Amino acid sequence: MLSPHDVPGVAALEALASRIFSEAALLPEEAWVPMPAATMYAGGWSALLFSAGPWSHEFGGAEPARNLAACPSAGAFLADYGAIVGVFGLLRLAPGATLAPHRDHRHDEEVRVHIPVHLPEGGEAGWELHTARLLDIRALHSGSNPGATPRITVVADIRVGRVVELGEVAEWGKPLGPAA
Repeated sequence: MLSPHDVPGVAALEALASRIFSEAALLPEEAWVPMPAATMYAGGWSALLFSAGPWSHEFGGAEPARNLAACPSAGAFLADYGAIVGVFGLLRLAPGATLAPHRDHRHDEEVRVHIPVHLPEGGEAGWELHTARLLDIRALHSGSNPGATPRITVVADIRVGRVVELGEVAEWGKPLGPAA
């Protein structure tokens, strides 16, 4: 199984996640843009982007340059880790929001890293603040926030440096096992 510590830059991103969240909190609400593919979710799901790579055109109204200027910790991370190849920013899932099961198209050598910076009361079983989890977005995945407050994660699509086989990333919500 691929572990977060096998992915370049994850430890540094975990260390910066709280600072990135604090800096982003100073941006206006308009900095958050709706996620694309609105038919795949119910409720509020939005992003505050520092980079969207080849998917920039899908995020109408996003201003990554402005967001980076206000969040120097995110800018420093981008400068240090050139392996960010797609989405990098914060994702916010509103209370009661749900994401339908879906697959996303990404390159075979990328994984998505999620680092929670705000979890609703009760959290998500097995997920600690500022601790990364991997998601292979090519695999079927979904999401929900049954909590009373938003779930906010720092998210980054990171190139691993080799092909990541389907099934090599633990399913979301499943234990990582003894090798993790």
